[in-house]
Amino acid sequence: MKKLLTTGALLLGCAAAHADPVSWDFSFAGFYDQEADVFLTDETITGSFKGNDLDGDGLLEKDELLALVVGETDYIACAAGSNAWYTCGATAFSFSPDEGLSFAVGSYGSDPEGWVGGGLLITTGDLHYAYDFNPGGTHERHLYWTSDTRLTMISQAPEPGTWAMLGIGLLGLTWRMRRQASGAAA
Repeated sequence: MKKLLTTGALLLGCAAAHADPVSWDFSFAGFYDQEADVFLTDETITGSFKGNDLDGDGLLEKDELLALVVGETDYIACAAGSNAWYTCGATAFSFSPDEGLSFAVGSYGSDPEGWVGGGLLITTGDLHYAYDFNPGGTHERHLYWTSDTRLTMISQAPEPGTWAMLGIGLLGLTWRMRRQASGAAA
């Protein structure tokens, strides 16, 4: 029984190291600016996301996310701060290395009187829309994805502690198997 529990604990350690969330950085570059009527090759939208593929289907979905940062806003964390004058969050998300990345995020708000406010909506493959308003006027910006918009994705390497835990687990399993093999030979 003791052998079984020790082996189980070692396997659990290996599995825990392997179950760390997936983390990716991304960048979309090149958008058509509707107001300027020009394609901007240097215009970028950058961010990152982290999550666990809880159902093991190879597709990371919105309810499996721990963080979704676009620009400087974490659209998973900011949803908790939504109220009558400010709304923030992600309405859609999916990622798999085969199918790519898609998401829809947004935030908008105003002062209680409605004099000053603004918002942002980003839907991948379609539109990046930003606006702000105040008594002096309204400013809008529409950036559209085109066939020339490019996505770059970079997988973040697991933390050193993850590799250490995996290595310790594998060493423990190797030691345990050798010990069992030498005990059987005696």
